[in-house]
Amino acid sequence: MGAQVRLAEFRLHTRGDLWETMKDDGTIGAPNPTNRFEFFPSMDWPGGPNVLTSKDEQRSYSVGSGMWIGGKKNGLTFFTESGPFTFVDQGTFAPILRQTNFVGSPGYSPNEAEELITAEWTTSEGIRVRRVSRMWSFPGFNKFVLVEYTLTNQSGTALSGVYVGFPALFRPSYQDFIVHNGWGDDLNRADDLVRYDSTLSMLYSYDDTPNFSLPYDVGNYWAQAAELRTTGYAGYALVSADPAADGRKQPANVLYAQLLGNERLLTTQSNSKDALYNILSGADRSLQAPPSLRLAPFVLMSCGPYNISPVGTVKIVMVYAVNGLPIDVALLGIDAIPLLPAGLDSLRASVTRAQQLYAAGYRLAAVPPPSPAADVTPLPTSKSIALTWPPIEDTFTNPITGLKNIQGYNVYRSTRAFTGPFELISSIDAHWAVDRNRYLDQQLGLWRYIDASISLGVSYFYAVTTFDSLGMESWLTNRNENPVKAASEPAVDASKVKVFPNPFREVSGFPTRGEENSIVWTNLPVACTIRIYTASGEMVKTMQHQSATTGQEVWDQLTDSRQQTAPGIYFWTVESPVGNARGTLILIK
Repeated sequence: MGAQVRLAEFRLHTRGDLWETMKDDGTIGAPNPTNRFEFFPSMDWPGGPNVLTSKDEQRSYSVGSGMWIGGKKNGLTFFTESGPFTFVDQGTFAPILRQTNFVGSPGYSPNEAEELITAEWTTSEGIRVRRVSRMWSFPGFNKFVLVEYTLTNQSGTALSGVYVGFPALFRPSYQDFIVHNGWGDDLNRADDLVRYDSTLSMLYSYDDTPNFSLPYDVGNYWAQAAELRTTGYAGYALVSADPAADGRKQPANVLYAQLLGNERLLTTQSNSKDALYNILSGADRSLQAPPSLRLAPFVLMSCGPYNISPVGTVKIVMVYAVNGLPIDVALLGIDAIPLLPAGLDSLRASVTRAQQLYAAGYRLAAVPPPSPAADVTPLPTSKSIALTWPPIEDTFTNPITGLKNIQGYNVYRSTRAFTGPFELISSIDAHWAVDRNRYLDQQLGLWRYIDASISLGVSYFYAVTTFDSLGMESWLTNRNENPVKAASEPAVDASKVKVFPNPFREVSGFPTRGEENSIVWTNLPVACTIRIYTASGEMVKTMQHQSATTGQEVWDQLTDSRQQTAPGIYFWTVESPVGNARGTLILIK
């Protein structure tokens, strides 16, 4: 039987610090789990952004996960495979749905997650599976995905000895492809270790120092960026499972194996259903790797056995998590290596919180206020960057405490990436008269923070969080995904000159006084002349641009004689030793 050609539909969990791809066919992770250049999240921590320009930006700790179901039907063995490899059982698949439940939004419920993705499919053996995955953005709860599975026997025949398994290709050393130009592709480069925590029912993996020596090779250290690529621990744990038919403790089977040399034994394309059923149930543990062996890991956790009558159900809840040392520690480079073991405590804390959250019916004891909708705008005249957001301190009521207790806002900045690290550059007290006079623009009706402590040509990422009087703080959910510069660098020629905003309207100007009439030419070469003409051909403005540090020039809409220009259509030209450009500008006032 050939591999299934159907391309799965998927939705992304992007609300928290861990990002994940949930597909409609029972698999989890990048749509093509064998493509090491996929840019979709697969236990991506820290996660994001949505569009990645380089594989270097992503830290996927998994190549993919899936679901196996095996048992006895009319005395014969059945086995359905949905990942973690390319093969997926030939079932039927319902549309996958994503729902949001954000704090501060109408109808918010504190009894539910902020993001829910629901997939339903029916296997070729007539087992209906409903999978609901949940994610939160709240600090302390944003590094895991809780996944609830409900299986219903719709085959019309009683099933016995059923085991439900969750195979995965954890790969903390996935980033070794960047570090060492290869990962897990031969036994010499397999450098992950796997452990099982029986207290938490958690199977996890981490990137160990490789068992080979190369010049300048020290584990997952990336010399080019002077950082550790993988400071985290990736794992999953059993949260809840219906009792087994024989009453045994769950999970029934935990297995981790060396993938290299064994992959052919782990798929129905090259092994029998009986053999795979024995691996799933734990009857065959011949592939179990010793704890000291460095692996390209295949991991499996399964529950059972279950006897499922027609229309009978089985419910299992899992948590997928990644946690460890943060990015700022990773940037310590080699000095961070001794600190790596401490990151395991963070993973254990995340899994424990997830298990407690499920036991509480997904209801948190407290929730922070929401982050405001923030805009980030470069201000070309003052060579600064403005952050603006609407005031929510007088309108938001905490759904659990019933208090209107937003205290203020924190402004964070990163010069490195969307994933940080972020530094706190300002804390604003929303009720202190001094801060209100300084940062609340009554004319605009917006809070406004001007970041003037920036460098030209440097890219910046920002976030604005909200904190309340109880010390609860929101997450960085409003980060700008595209880096912002106060001024663009000079272009090599005039081929990509652009003007913005165009068309110009009073409501489209820059959100700060003194910049509201600015129109910006960008991607300019080092030296050039800009001329602006009316529709009848009268020249109204000439600007000489000469700068080795910025490719921008700002027009305040005044003519050479300092008169305000009228609404209408204008033409502009750019002349330079390295090429010319021309275009149209529309002023609507």
